[in-house]
Amino acid sequence: MDRYGRIRWSSLAAAALLLAACGGGDGDSGGGSNPPPGPGTQVPGVKEQVEIVRDRHGVSHIFAQNQRDLFFAQGYNAARDRLWQLDQWRRRGEGKMAEQFGARFVPADRAARKFLFRGDAEAEFASYHPQGKEILTAFSDGINAYVDEVKADPAKLPIEFRLTGTEPGRWSPTSSLIRIYGITRNVSTEISMARRIAAVGLSTTQELTDQQPPRTLQVPAGLDVGTLTTAILAEYQLARGGMAFEAGDFPRSPLSPVDRERLASSLSASGGTAKREPEELLALQHESNNWTVSGDRTASGKPILAGDPHRAISMPSLRYMVHLHAPGWNVIGAGEPALPGVSMGHNERIAFGLTIFAYGDEEDLYVYETNPANPAQYRYKGAWETMTTVEEKVPVRGQAEQTVTLKFTRHGPVVYEDAAANKAYAVRAAYLEFPGTAAYLASLRLNQANNWTEFSEGMARHFTPGENMVYADVDGNIGWFGGSLVPIRPNPDWTGLLPVPGDGRYEWAGYLSGSLLPRILNPREGYFATANQFNVPDDYAYRDLTNTMGWAEPYRYNRIVEVLKTATRHTVQDSAKLQIDELSIPARTLVPMLAGLNSGDADVAEALQRLRAWDYVASVDSVAATIFEAWLPKVSAQVTSLVVPPAGRSLFGTLSKPVVFARLAAPDAVFGADPVAGRNALLLDTLKTAMGDLKTRLGGDVSAWKWGSLHHIKFDHELAAFLDAGTAGDLATQRFAVGGTGDTVHRASYRTSDYRVSSGASYRQIIDLADWDKSLAINVPGQSADPASPYYDNLLEAWAKGDYFPMAYTRGAIDGVKADSWTLRPVAR
Repeated sequence: MDRYGRIRWSSLAAAALLLAACGGGDGDSGGGSNPPPGPGTQVPGVKEQVEIVRDRHGVSHIFAQNQRDLFFAQGYNAARDRLWQLDQWRRRGEGKMAEQFGARFVPADRAARKFLFRGDAEAEFASYHPQGKEILTAFSDGINAYVDEVKADPAKLPIEFRLTGTEPGRWSPTSSLIRIYGITRNVSTEISMARRIAAVGLSTTQELTDQQPPRTLQVPAGLDVGTLTTAILAEYQLARGGMAFEAGDFPRSPLSPVDRERLASSLSASGGTAKREPEELLALQHESNNWTVSGDRTASGKPILAGDPHRAISMPSLRYMVHLHAPGWNVIGAGEPALPGVSMGHNERIAFGLTIFAYGDEEDLYVYETNPANPAQYRYKGAWETMTTVEEKVPVRGQAEQTVTLKFTRHGPVVYEDAAANKAYAVRAAYLEFPGTAAYLASLRLNQANNWTEFSEGMARHFTPGENMVYADVDGNIGWFGGSLVPIRPNPDWTGLLPVPGDGRYEWAGYLSGSLLPRILNPREGYFATANQFNVPDDYAYRDLTNTMGWAEPYRYNRIVEVLKTATRHTVQDSAKLQIDELSIPARTLVPMLAGLNSGDADVAEALQRLRAWDYVASVDSVAATIFEAWLPKVSAQVTSLVVPPAGRSLFGTLSKPVVFARLAAPDAVFGADPVAGRNALLLDTLKTAMGDLKTRLGGDVSAWKWGSLHHIKFDHELAAFLDAGTAGDLATQRFAVGGTGDTVHRASYRTSDYRVSSGASYRQIIDLADWDKSLAINVPGQSADPASPYYDNLLEAWAKGDYFPMAYTRGAIDGVKADSWTLRPVAR
């Protein structure tokens, strides 16, 4: 049993399910989370001994004697913990799903291959690091070494492979260079904007569109917004989102046909082929916090740097922590299991942490007139230009490989063709034509940076995703660098917010040099914070190139600054408290509008009393937080229905909170003949509706409506729907109450269906430049994907409660929290 008293997978599911379904086994659940017995393991490909020390929190500290072995061991170790996740990541990104799951996946493979980088491979490798090719080769070799190991001993295969009747494939040095996982989805905004204009007109769309900084929307001459539909980007979305599984995808499974249906449903519900983030979270996934505080404002006299990137919370975790130690390397932090190095953390000299910086607009949708006599030709600068075609062989399980044809214009992959209308559409993406644009890999240069100059040189090459990277060093410097890949649109009327004709009138004039990107060293305030808010400096020379969409609402940033500006002796514990700060500025903005309002309805009167007495902190024991979170979306929806014309409501969705609050603060005729009275009636009516909904859901005892009784985190194993109820329950995590909301610094967005937290801090770090070993971190829910591992969900409770573990860095500190260790040894010759 584990520490919660639950029977673990290895004793129950492996014995009951695997032996029955897979025809035997030794009780090892696979995934390789536990080290092999004995002092070490001979691993083909290791040149010298590599020691891997795993601490009791599940973090591996890898000590190698050379760079090549270091990254080989990182790949090998990641595969031991996350092999199914890695295999799905690679297959979907490279367009190789059909190889294991059949011909149904050929269209998805075809779509994914359109978004592979096809430029200069040597320039690509060198962009990430001077030894980028060696590092990526070693990393893929390490993964392959473990793949070979589990193929030789199928008992080590993770359960997902055994039940689907599949096996992991091999990696190449380019497998980590997949583009579709980068956060660069702004081409979807262009279709959305066009559809809004078609529905309600240009002026209304302009009025209701929140841009930072404001720019005038212009429909390009010759563009018919009425013809632009979501079907145009169906293949683009297929490339990014993949396909859900069906029972027929697993003909080699040992399960019955009925159980295969349940298995397909389980794997798809848990994230489909590669842990896809739900569509409703795409607009939220870039929200994160970070800050760096000067020693002049800390108790130690040295800087403190903190960060907590927000993404969809999944099992296994998106993030993977590791400590890499070899000659020239000593860096610890978090990245993603499919990538070498770490994307946020610290080395012996500097610390760094990221949030998304939405400055560069990296995608444009081009609309072409095609030749009626030859649809493979498109009009460009008054002449017909022929599309480039590439034919590729797609391996297909159980049958001959299929040939797929990929079409490209001079701007990029063709994603839709409408022969009847003589139209074609292509996506121009900076990450497809510019080397070094695989997500996060440019952090390899930061991993070895020793000072601000080297950090800035590395950030000048950190193209994708755009990052607010905060900085601190042992010499006392702090700073911020806005990393981004920024296409230059020379036409001042070209906002990048709408598709453009592909006839040659709309061409990028190159890219902004990384040496010209914004940065700040040692800000006079003594701190610098970001929370994805619009933060391009007013005096920045290239401010007019700013992407005006994609910036987060300002509430988290405002709260962070509110706290930091009063700090004079800031500590690591203060940063930890701030990361879990649950004060809601939207509540502090909206609730005062109830001042002076009364109601004869008993439920509304009680709501008014509780809201007015509230401190605006969405703690787990707050009843007012529950009332407010039920009320706010009803207010926003009602204001939206008054402001947005009926034809556009489904397209605009709910207006942003700043727009809603501004309308409520200065009510106009949309609220009625007496705008103030109409506004007040709306507030009370929606409050009554919210209270009614809560009573239906939670009962009549309002005092029991504590936020944590609703708002929680819990994980079911991805095979839960397939397993019997008892086994599924054994594999599920405990339920933990969680404070915060989608608008607090402790961001915990949730599914409205059951209030389960779905998005938030995928990782938290607080780095103490005075003593590395006093730094703190937390991953969620654990380091391993193997339910048999003690590191499967061991961090979930601490994450939910806002606790951390020490980020052990020196050898003495590591040995003090050591759980186990093993050695990778060269094969004897």
